[in-house]
Amino acid sequence: MRKILSILAVFLCTAACIYPYDPDIQEAPEGVLSVDGNINIGEISTVRLGLLQSLKYYDSGNTFDLYSAHVWVEDDAGEKYLGELSGNTSSAYGWGWLAPTYIVHTEKATADRRYRLCIEVLDATYVSDWADIPAPPVIEKIDFSADTDNVTVNVTVDGGPDATGYVMFSYDETWEFHADYVPSYEVNTQFWTITEGEPDYSHYWCWRYNSNDLIYPVDYSGMTEKKLTSYPLFTFPRRDNRNQRRYSVNIHAKTLTPASYRFLKNLVSSSDSGDNLFTPNPGEIPSNICCESDPERNVYGYVLFSRSVSKRTFLDQQYYIHTSPHSLIYPIPENYPRYYGMEYLPLDKNPDPNHDPESEGDYGWGPRYCWDCTAAGGTQKRPDFWDED
Repeated sequence: MRKILSILAVFLCTAACIYPYDPDIQEAPEGVLSVDGNINIGEISTVRLGLLQSLKYYDSGNTFDLYSAHVWVEDDAGEKYLGELSGNTSSAYGWGWLAPTYIVHTEKATADRRYRLCIEVLDATYVSDWADIPAPPVIEKIDFSADTDNVTVNVTVDGGPDATGYVMFSYDETWEFHADYVPSYEVNTQFWTITEGEPDYSHYWCWRYNSNDLIYPVDYSGMTEKKLTSYPLFTFPRRDNRNQRRYSVNIHAKTLTPASYRFLKNLVSSSDSGDNLFTPNPGEIPSNICCESDPERNVYGYVLFSRSVSKRTFLDQQYYIHTSPHSLIYPIPENYPRYYGMEYLPLDKNPDPNHDPESEGDYGWGPRYCWDCTAAGGTQKRPDFWDED
């Protein structure tokens, strides 16, 4: 939410049709609380707090403790789910300033109640609106398609009888890939000679995991059926190492209310557009949280209440376009000790039999990430869910 940070900058607007964002915090020495709430009924919830502060008070020496807040979720039957401080400061909505994250154990919360978020911080009490929990959609199918350059991941969902016509997607990925080269040469470090040995595949195959931090709010309310068919969620290049052996995507879907969709769509548009002055200002985004103890005190942000469903599928290497491995260097023998000390290894013979021996050696050497998949960001621990069928 980069636009919120603009409160710490000075804008000069010279064009008649450009209006500056003037957040109403100039007379708030205590700062204005921002809330990024993701309440997942039946799962762990997260609440991230931030503080917006005017330049008028920024250098005053005042400090405000957001790390000792009391955070909880309560239902309309009086049950409370207490929050605890987490070391994780990431945000599902992409807000980028350092701020504490609280986790709330709502795994045992049931969908037949109404819920709200409560926060005690900055000598004030903040509460969200009461929220009903919409039923999640059904992810019917995940499939893949490809053009010349990219693989597209498509998802089909059925909103069900209580569909609102709005859904939010997110996803995580896991794939099996390999290093560019298999070491098969032995280096004699006493005489610095190289001889051919047995191929060493011990660092060749790895898995890699990527938890995508983006969100994808989608409006399908105009559809005749409350169903979204083969929606193109995201793409990745066909030459990417995701395609080398086996790829898995786990897609998560939540039903959104019209209000939560508008908030998230506005937020995504604002974040993706950078500092374009014609994009929506943060102050234009409606909030569903207020200061209960002082109704005149501002608060920014939104609390999303939802239930999530997920579905996983796999893709083999059918769309893979082979990519040339990393280029090697060809040091002369007197430079072998230096490269060996930097964890380079000889990985292939020089393809030019007529090379100049004074400038190029007989073997191509590569750094560790060329022959060790863990150095290229992978792990050799096989995921429990991995499917080879």
